[in-house]
Amino acid sequence: MTAEHLVLEAPAKVNLCLAVSYPPRDGYHLLDSVFLELPLADTVCVERARIDDVADHPAAAATAAGTLVALDCGALGIPTQDNLVFKAVDGFERAVGAALVPEDGGIRISVDKRIPAGGGLGGGSSDAAATLRACCALAGLSEDDSRVGALARTLGADVAFFLHGGCALMGGRGDLFEEELPAFPLPLVLMGESQGISTPRIYRDFDASPAPAPDARALAAALRDFEPGGAGPAQKRRLAQLCANNLEPAAFDALPRLRERVERARCDEDVLNALVTGSGATSFAICPDNAAALRFAQRARAYCDWTLVCKPR
Repeated sequence: MTAEHLVLEAPAKVNLCLAVSYPPRDGYHLLDSVFLELPLADTVCVERARIDDVADHPAAAATAAGTLVALDCGALGIPTQDNLVFKAVDGFERAVGAALVPEDGGIRISVDKRIPAGGGLGGGSSDAAATLRACCALAGLSEDDSRVGALARTLGADVAFFLHGGCALMGGRGDLFEEELPAFPLPLVLMGESQGISTPRIYRDFDASPAPAPDARALAAALRDFEPGGAGPAQKRRLAQLCANNLEPAAFDALPRLRERVERARCDEDVLNALVTGSGATSFAICPDNAAALRFAQRARAYCDWTLVCKPR
């Protein structure tokens, strides 16, 4: 990887605890959430290129500063100008007041998509955050620059988390970094769904029948106090039971088989808790140890479109 050719990992996330408030304020829902970065990731490649190499690209578009961006981002069917990756480049140039390339140059960006779209795993937001990091490298700007953080919050709530990564408590609209947390000590099994769910629909349904918010800050406190080496079954179960999501009922209504999947997982002897991440459609199970996670993942393949074991770091 050079300053002219950057390859970055864009990891997925789960919301270990998502507490959405009601009613919304000024059109936005305030929330507390404990986010956890996962090993599942897209790969984002960003490089400066000659203008001739990007001008004829079918998905090329120009930023406000005049930078021509050629974007390959899988078969998502999203116009380049509407893609968060392009918006990250355009917004970065606006924020710093300068183009990333000279007039005779352009930028090529390719995203190798592995994170399912519409699954609540934050793939698009993570791709945008990786692109922001690439822009910082191209411009020689620190990723900690306040302009980058402010831009991330305008691109989307999850983008701000992905600039930090790891495990963190986020507030505001999910866009305000509040506290870095210890890594979640229990393995997760992602339970995949081939059909995505519309986030706006989930929030509309939630507003029509809001569910009480769990206590994300209680989970954050439990993570700070958890001692992996000396934790017994009761401590592990308590930690798992603090994981919750009050958007889950709306996601269940939108995709009934998601409810069936989660309820089946909750009854499994190797599972401490199971829930939906974000607005769906991916769900996940929390297991007491890696052996239990592997056993459960094998059984869950019978009723999930895909599974992935995520061992604690």
